[in-house]
Amino acid sequence: MSAFTESVLSTQRHLGSRAEAWEAVIATVAEALGLAPARRAPHLPELEPWRDAASLEHLADTHEALVEGRQESGTFYTPPSLVDWVLDRVLVAGEQASVLDPACGAGHFLVAAARRSIAQGLAPAGAVGLVHGVDLDPVAVQITRLRLRALAPDIGTEPDVRLADGLGEHPGAPYDVVVGNPPFLGQLRRRTAASTTARAARPSGLGPYADTSAVFLRRCLDLVRPGGRVALVQPLSLLGARDGAAVRQSVEEVGAVTAFWASLRPVFSGTSVLTCVPVVTVGAAAGPVATWHGPTFVPAGRHAAPEGEWGPLAAAAAGIPAVVPRTSGTLADLGTCTADFRDQYYGLIPFVGEGPEGIPLITSGLVDPAESRWGSASARFAKATYQAPTVDLEALHAEGSLSAWADARLVPKVLVATQGRVIEAVVDEAGEWLPSVPVLSFVPESGRLWHVLAVLLAPPVVALATARYLGTALAPQAIKLSARQVAALPLPADTAAWDRGAVLARAAQHAAAAERPAALRAVAEEMCVAYDDAAALEWWTGRLRAR
Repeated sequence: MSAFTESVLSTQRHLGSRAEAWEAVIATVAEALGLAPARRAPHLPELEPWRDAASLEHLADTHEALVEGRQESGTFYTPPSLVDWVLDRVLVAGEQASVLDPACGAGHFLVAAARRSIAQGLAPAGAVGLVHGVDLDPVAVQITRLRLRALAPDIGTEPDVRLADGLGEHPGAPYDVVVGNPPFLGQLRRRTAASTTARAARPSGLGPYADTSAVFLRRCLDLVRPGGRVALVQPLSLLGARDGAAVRQSVEEVGAVTAFWASLRPVFSGTSVLTCVPVVTVGAAAGPVATWHGPTFVPAGRHAAPEGEWGPLAAAAAGIPAVVPRTSGTLADLGTCTADFRDQYYGLIPFVGEGPEGIPLITSGLVDPAESRWGSASARFAKATYQAPTVDLEALHAEGSLSAWADARLVPKVLVATQGRVIEAVVDEAGEWLPSVPVLSFVPESGRLWHVLAVLLAPPVVALATARYLGTALAPQAIKLSARQVAALPLPADTAAWDRGAVLARAAQHAAAAERPAALRAVAEEMCVAYDDAAALEWWTGRLRAR
């Protein structure tokens, strides 16, 4: 624990409250800087570390370390290197840009922006007058004001940093630039939902699980003038999450992403959340986007992203090869992909036991590429472990509530696991397996089971899916697919090669365990021919081995 942290805690014990302790600390630093505090600092020995003007540089870090409930409030301050990268993208040399940070915390973005303006020759008071901040934390607001006052001691007025909800009204809008690192919270539990003003200003059309940071991004699009830039730190899940689709669409309606950074390694101290920054320019036309990746901001070239999809912009960060397959249609043209839900999961519990009686229950852990491991590997279902889980179909039909569902599932189908390093799918030729949530069921209308499996094993398809939905799985390198997303996967243009791939897919599923890796490789090679794109072949093979 640093001397500054211990000082705050000791002062809090002496004065009896966090608010009074921080007021005393901030007043002490203000006096050390020769700035008039709101009220004089108490003469306490605990405050000694703050009586030096250099202590100003420790305010923000000390406050962050002592924020209560950081995980619950989503409070993680931005590393200086990321602040610099963002400001390099949004501030134009020679432009006196007005800058808003709608969740400014202790002022990292605002102080850095003001310092840049001063370095370019703008008077300190003018530089501080260009930056504007909002935050819900009264201590953070006081710290930001003091840090800005220290840049312009003769400013004469309090810097424009308000204690308010950043999703609410902004009287100073429009701005030239909006930057920041808003809290990462599920919308259903976000701390900024309290004010009536914020609820009235909240953008419509967002999914119920859209992260708070994505709500900020959507809101800030309305706070900049034409040609203005918005750059907010976002969780990587925004790139492919269904509930972020409305935000991505809103960006494309008002402008375009013009620069992009992502990291597959955590860069925020205290949290493992992976992050990205889309830089949006209002009024810009869509085109190839300059990208960077990783904690050291390595340039990753210019990449185009399909409409509504931002995952491909982070493909380089994840080591995903760029593919441009020749396609014709989607899996939805062949049949229907269906997901089951909690009613089926909990409804099955009374009827599940160990084999050999009953029909096999297939959990996601039992689905491998072209292989069901039922009976050869243990499975978890409803917090219990089974060696060969089965469903008592007679009892299930007698009870009745899941009878129609079971009949609909007991047909020839392809079962697809929802998360993995590659797409894991297996054919149920006889229609004798019941899927356990969250396993997906794909039922081809034409009976082309092996053609569907060949598509799901195709390296170009796996690379496309990994890029499209990057960041939505539990692990950064995994693929997570919904039933809708499986149905949207593309079919190959070369139907003759696809036919050969289907034959090889069937052979791979029927191969002995020792022969299956070579058989899967044969499927992959033929499907690369079918899609006229072999760029992902070795990548796919490596991920298959890494499983």
